[in-house]
Amino acid sequence: MKKFKAVAGWLHLWTGLVTGIIVVIVSITGCIQVFDEELFDLFHHDLVKVEIKGPVKPVSELFTVAQKAIGKKKPLTDLKIAEASYSYVFTASKANKKENVGLSYFGELKYKDDIYVDPYTGKVLGIIDSKYEFFNVVEQLHRQLLFNKAIGSVVVGTAVLLFLLMMITGFILWLPKNYKQFKQSITVKWSAKWKRVNYDLHSSLGFYVIPVAMLIAVTGLVWAFKWWETGVFKALGSSGKITLARTAPAIATGDTTNKKVIDLIYANLRHEIGDNYNVIGFNLPDKKSNAVMVFTYVKHTTDSWNNMSYYYFDKRTGKMFDKLEHPDKPLALKWRNSNKYIHTGRIFGWPTQILAFFAALLCASLPVTGFLIWWGKRNKKGKKKSVRQVQPALS
Repeated sequence: MKKFKAVAGWLHLWTGLVTGIIVVIVSITGCIQVFDEELFDLFHHDLVKVEIKGPVKPVSELFTVAQKAIGKKKPLTDLKIAEASYSYVFTASKANKKENVGLSYFGELKYKDDIYVDPYTGKVLGIIDSKYEFFNVVEQLHRQLLFNKAIGSVVVGTAVLLFLLMMITGFILWLPKNYKQFKQSITVKWSAKWKRVNYDLHSSLGFYVIPVAMLIAVTGLVWAFKWWETGVFKALGSSGKITLARTAPAIATGDTTNKKVIDLIYANLRHEIGDNYNVIGFNLPDKKSNAVMVFTYVKHTTDSWNNMSYYYFDKRTGKMFDKLEHPDKPLALKWRNSNKYIHTGRIFGWPTQILAFFAALLCASLPVTGFLIWWGKRNKKGKKKSVRQVQPALS
């Protein structure tokens, strides 16, 4: 058992020293990510919230307004419609070619702009360059340390895997021999010297945070490694990643594409779902595709998963040709649609968000308190060696 704990201690120490700074960065940014939507709405209240003034204008009219505001050189690619008191958010984004990406995250996007439009007046409330927007930068720092995805996700993912190992070895080191040790290992002796307090904070708080921290780490690895995501899909009964793309069927009539077809799509969607939505998202197709995918977050949920449904429309006719509603989704897709909500604690609202926030904060503290323990022992050993070397000269 002593040898086993010695190996666990060695692994715990060196994984902590190697990954410590990354764990601190990912954990602190994770704290912000837990409440990013609420904070964004708070700081951009004038863009996000609108006064309800009668019926909303047609989506096609608002589309034209948004496109004019951002310019023809940046075609709109997405649209988000929230509840009645929120503005419509049109997005224009374009990724850079691989050869132009470089090492930084900022090289991945040529541009990404969000245009906020009041749906009742048609007024453009403002434009945000999301590529450099604070909460988006925090998210990219959290996911890939502001490196490009190919590099950053592997670095962060590897650090998270080692952090999982660190939590397992930490638990092994924490295991008490008897009840007296158990009582000591789950409390902090605040009256002791700072070294003992620091040790107790590392040991006891590390023990308490392990279940939530492991859940956060496991769900976070989905964005780092495709093999991890595929493995979870298979574990939940799917053969691999589920494809959400659809191809519009061939039609006998001529192409009826026009700017107002989006009004027809929206009307057909609302006929299908009524008012049972928190968010409607349009993925606007490029010229090569005739399929428009619309996703909705359902207001009246049927289970504990994040209720997300998909609807597919033909942009030539505005008619729906396929759908994948939440109750009909395979378990693996229900999980994948909920993974971010589990990761950030948003899955059950404020209680689990607060839990995730403090778990991330404690995770950020563990490398710091662990380093202080190691540094203290290192200095102590150094002093002992110095005393041994000086003693012969004194005799």
